Amino acid sequence: GDEWKANRCLFFESSEDRAVRCGCDKYMLLSASSTEAAEASSNEWWTGNEGLFDLCDNSKSYIVADSSTASPETTNLLTSEPLKAVDMHALLQCHLDKTDANVNPLYYECTGDVATPSPTVTSVPALPVANNGGIPEYIDSSPSQNDILQAGASTFLSATVLDDDIQRVRFRVRFPDGTTTGFSAGDSVFTSGHLSTHDFLVDTTTQSGKYGYRLRIQDQSGNSDDYPADGTFIEFIVADTNAEFVAAARAEIASIIQAALPGTNLAAKFVRHGFHDCVGGCDGCVDMANPDNAGLDIPIAALEPVVDVFSSHFGMTRADIWVLAALQGASGSQPNGGPDNREFAMDWIGRPTCDDPNLNLATGCVENSCTQTRGPDRALPSPNLDTHELLAYFSTEFGFDDRDTVAIMGAHTLGTLARENSGYDGTNGWVGNVNSLANGYYDSLVGGSSVDSPVDELMNANNWEQVYIDNTALTTPNRWEWERGTNRFVMINSDMSLVRSLTGEIGAEGGVSGCQFKCNGNNCPLPACPHAPETLDIAAEYKFNNALWVEDFESAFKMMLETGQYDTSGTCVSPPCVAGDIFERRNLRGLNN
Repeated sequence: GDEWKANRCLFFESSEDRAVRCGCDKYMLLSASSTEAAEASSNEWWTGNEGLFDLCDNSKSYIVADSSTASPETTNLLTSEPLKAVDMHALLQCHLDKTDANVNPLYYECTGDVATPSPTVTSVPALPVANNGGIPEYIDSSPSQNDILQAGASTFLSATVLDDDIQRVRFRVRFPDGTTTGFSAGDSVFTSGHLSTHDFLVDTTTQSGKYGYRLRIQDQSGNSDDYPADGTFIEFIVADTNAEFVAAARAEIASIIQAALPGTNLAAKFVRHGFHDCVGGCDGCVDMANPDNAGLDIPIAALEPVVDVFSSHFGMTRADIWVLAALQGASGSQPNGGPDNREFAMDWIGRPTCDDPNLNLATGCVENSCTQTRGPDRALPSPNLDTHELLAYFSTEFGFDDRDTVAIMGAHTLGTLARENSGYDGTNGWVGNVNSLANGYYDSLVGGSSVDSPVDELMNANNWEQVYIDNTALTTPNRWEWERGTNRFVMINSDMSLVRSLTGEIGAEGGVSGCQFKCNGNNCPLPACPHAPETLDIAAEYKFNNALWVEDFESAFKMMLETGQYDTSGTCVSPPCVAGDIFERRNLRGLNN
């Protein structure tokens, strides 16, 4: 019978890993390079180089892990049963001493006192038998969906299947660069009854990023089954460094943006979302009860799958992923192959989230509890700021100078305005191409033929007229907005304040009653609004020099996205770097000093 299997201690050696199993108990002593330890850590089961496991259920029957039953080796009992761990370690060491090739043979028995009694012979599970009508049945595989692996060595894909006359399991692999192999047969490495495990070696050392694989299970009777059945791939991430991991997350965000087009411009929504999150510090939280945040539920939901897979690995947090999405939204909206394109690189990770207990932000959240959609109450800028108020807001909030503020406003080149969110009726956006990050925003506000044109020529841009938007049928405020052309492109007062001085002119609901955008000829019911001397010349520079604007916008945008609570004592040599411990509300740029 099989009683000897249940009532003896068995010792195992694999590379530099060592283990002993006595009845229901298994103890492992793993090396620093152990794939077992790496798998446990990546799946967040346990960490360290020692493990103690109970392989039996309450009836002292061995647990057989399958698709519905977790492996007992996911729960490490090392700290809860220290005496047993000590005993099992001594038992393992005894075996290693006895089998040491450098000493004379030792003839004594290794015994343990603490290990759980062995299961009875009747509890040894029966051999698995196929019962799927002759069709091969998928049981399990590894890596599992969304596993995070390190690329230090090639990766074994492994599949366990059930069939009474299995012939082979074939693997098809998709690499991060998008190339896909044909189906190739794996090696059969284990058989128990009708259950068999098949391995396939993949070189994951040359590419980091998201891999995928599919299975084709075939038996001797001509039956076959593909898994996953819907034609998709089981996907896993391979990365060795912060840079590789961030790049994989960024590629995932880019694919989400692309998949949403043309119906939804997620790139623009990610840019807006990043700004709203970083007011008060980028912390992966916004307060959706604040009407100024209306519409942000869309980018938050779109990023949930990325947060689920990538947060809590390599120091990445939800706040980092929201910032990364904003950077990719801007970067990916640049014209394809544009000569002025910038990288919009991610320099820092490790931003704490608002629900981090170390931040002490709970008092600013609803019922003293912060979540990603009920973050601290932060004051967003009014859409009706004059020039001085606009510059003051961005200076206070992000440390911007005048140039940074004028540059950041160019983000309005992306996206549209929805009445149900903001009250503004801007379905065609601020400029013509709402999907392209370029300097058309300034071209719509500034006239002249060159940056050196006199002020009166710079003020002679396309005309804008105020239009009243009645939102009484909605829940949003009534608005005055600036419109031009038959396409009804839109500007708000804070946009106009870059080129016109509206100080003292902005009334209730944003109406400007004392001046108009420009006055041509003698038929002018109102005088032209005076120019904004602090900012008009900067806006003119950007109108005539797209490369200059993109460079300044990237700088200001990254400064905004690096605002938060961080330790300011470190340095970053090879970005992206992990920020230090929480210290004070500071801009991460301080870490580069």
